[in-house]
Amino acid sequence: MVVELYAQLNISDLLIKIFGIASLPPNEIIARLALALIGALLLYLGYKKVLEPLIMIPMGVGMVSANLAFIIGIGNPHVNMDFTNLSNNFIYWLQPFYTFMFSNGLIACLVFLGIGVMTDITFLMARPYVSFILASFAELGTILTLPIAVALGFNLRQAAAIALIGGADGPIVLYSSLRLAPELFVPITLVGYLYLSMLYLFQEKLDELTIPKRMLMTYMDIRELPKISPKEKLAFSVIITAILSLLFPQASPLIISFFAGVIIKEVGISRYVKLMDEVILSLSTFLLAFILGTLTTVEVILKGEVLKILLLGILALTLSSIGGSIGGILVYYLSKGRVNPLLGPAAVSCVPTTAKISQKVALKYNPRNYILAFAMGPNIAGVITTAIIASIYIALFT
Repeated sequence: MVVELYAQLNISDLLIKIFGIASLPPNEIIARLALALIGALLLYLGYKKVLEPLIMIPMGVGMVSANLAFIIGIGNPHVNMDFTNLSNNFIYWLQPFYTFMFSNGLIACLVFLGIGVMTDITFLMARPYVSFILASFAELGTILTLPIAVALGFNLRQAAAIALIGGADGPIVLYSSLRLAPELFVPITLVGYLYLSMLYLFQEKLDELTIPKRMLMTYMDIRELPKISPKEKLAFSVIITAILSLLFPQASPLIISFFAGVIIKEVGISRYVKLMDEVILSLSTFLLAFILGTLTTVEVILKGEVLKILLLGILALTLSSIGGSIGGILVYYLSKGRVNPLLGPAAVSCVPTTAKISQKVALKYNPRNYILAFAMGPNIAGVITTAIIASIYIALFT
């Protein structure tokens, strides 16, 4: 029997049946190997904490496996991009998570729920005008990148989704790209999270280049922050959720998720806080990065004009950071030197990464300076303004 089997199959047929990737054209095999190596590199950089390990390690593992594993007739054995075909849920092991958590934006809302429960809104409430002025300036990239993307050949929906990378908010990039340009959702979200993981590498230098040294030294006394009670924070969260949901219904799922987390934190329900922080946020972040990695295959990436999206993504983030610096310098003068301009770049709303970067730079130029609590105000306001712009783009272009 064995001899007959070997007689019927030549070596190449055996290899193709065992190693599905061998059935592909040589150029696709090379491309898959290249993407697998990129995945391994992202994993290594996450391990070394050069990039954000919570995102890059599961994403890198997913990319390595998805590009090397190929089954004839099925392709990627982990997940299929088509979430409209319900039969895929019985074929691909990650498909149920993708279909029921990505297609409707649930994964982004769960991440926002966890972020909300970690967030202190004291400074946002103490100086809302300052926070929202700075956040508005830090949306420069989300506004200016739109016409540039259109000029490069993207349609309005695709351009809007790409421009939102400038808001530096991963869940909003994911949520809006699924609504605006589902055909480009993987490359847009991949580029968005890749650059968010790289913020530590370039934002600090950008802050130092765009803000004069004497302003970077501006001291802010933490004792000037007013005491705001949990009851006041609770009332503020409920009111702002109601107002924003009324005015910007397209962003309501993200807004209510974020402020529900804030409310639970302020009410002090310790079991819910622990559940949302240690379980829901951790699991949703892992699934988001891991499934995104398994979707990052040759057939998806080559359709997505990734090079253009890479260039537009870094342009959007750079413009937003520069806009934040301009806003920070303006507020510095309006406050007669009492507000450190570093609060401006903190409004690029990668919570709490950009606020921590501003704190790091402030400490470098003035060892007595502790501006993190102040920087969280524009940081959170940036989440809200980016959600508002996303809502406007979705309403206008879909």
